[in-house]
Amino acid sequence: MAEDRKPGGLPVDIDISIEAGDWPDEMALTRLVDRAAAAAFAETGIEGASELSIVFADDAHIRELNAGWRGKDNPTNVLSFPAFPLSKDGPLPPMLGDIVLAAETVAREAALEDKPVANHITHLVI
Repeated sequence: MAEDRKPGGLPVDIDISIEAGDWPDEMALTRLVDRAAAAAFAETGIEGASELSIVFADDAHIRELNAGWRGKDNPTNVLSFPAFPLSKDGPLPPMLGDIVLAAETVAREAALEDKPVANHITHLVI
């Protein structure tokens, strides 16, 4: 339903937090994430109204999370923490969950893949 959409046409309100690491400024990240989310939701056609939190952190922070939640004592590029299971045919849940990205790992992977960091962030957010 169109009335469920957030400003800008997205069915999700995205909260961005830069906690640590060498990231673009918050305005640039907001534009990047909004474009990625718009493309993903346009493709799926999912309706509803939801919230999503994206935390831009560093390798040290994500290493702690990875050790605590997955038992892996090393950094990773991205971790996701779904708040509710997604239904294939239903509307969005009220909260999608949290996504955490690690600056050093994301930058290293982008360099290895010879692509801009912004493109890699987009890939990981989707």
